Amino acid sequence: MKLKSEWLSQLLKILLGILCVFAATDLVCSVAYAIDYDFFVDSLYSLYGFVEILSSIVYYVVLVLFLIWIYRVHMDLNRLFLAYPRTPGGSLAAMMIPFYNFYGIPSTFRIIGSITQDDSEEARVPGRWIFGLAAPLLFFQFGTNLLNRFVSNADQIGSGLLLASSAAQLVLYGIYFALALQISRGLRIVADGQEEKAAQADFLPGDSSSTVQAEG
Repeated sequence: MKLKSEWLSQLLKILLGILCVFAATDLVCSVAYAIDYDFFVDSLYSLYGFVEILSSIVYYVVLVLFLIWIYRVHMDLNRLFLAYPRTPGGSLAAMMIPFYNFYGIPSTFRIIGSITQDDSEEARVPGRWIFGLAAPLLFFQFGTNLLNRFVSNADQIGSGLLLASSAAQLVLYGIYFALALQISRGLRIVADGQEEKAAQADFLPGDSSSTVQAEG
């Protein structure tokens, strides 16, 4: 069964992986800033600025792509699970509407995780990952935004604040990467399982066409 989110999942995982590399580089630069400011200025400042620019560009591309992806993921979920409770449009609202997204973001992934892990034994592992990452995602999503706001508004950035911001950013991107990985994996397992069941149903003993051929 072809999934509507399949190729977007692959692209999103690649871009999120790139963001994780950028965030790890940013964290290394922040550690250098905290340990030896002169070394940071002389050797790493240019790299730090370059990574910040590239990271910002990739971030906004990922942001748009993620919203399209979560919409198409819910198209797949509504097709695979007839009783799935959230529509593609509802998933976008859960992600984007201020204040409502405090509930909407974790609930979206908890629902995906719950219904995936209940589908089959093979889908249980990705389903548990998705379900378990919902709460940490909310914590790091809003925690990172808060830390970044402090960094942007600070007249003089303390090394501790910069380190905390960089570390939180890396963890957040890692969570999104893990979610994209496990959701795409879970959907593929569910889709393949349903396809296999449909194929088995077509070749059940006592099939009328088989009976006619046998009688002939």
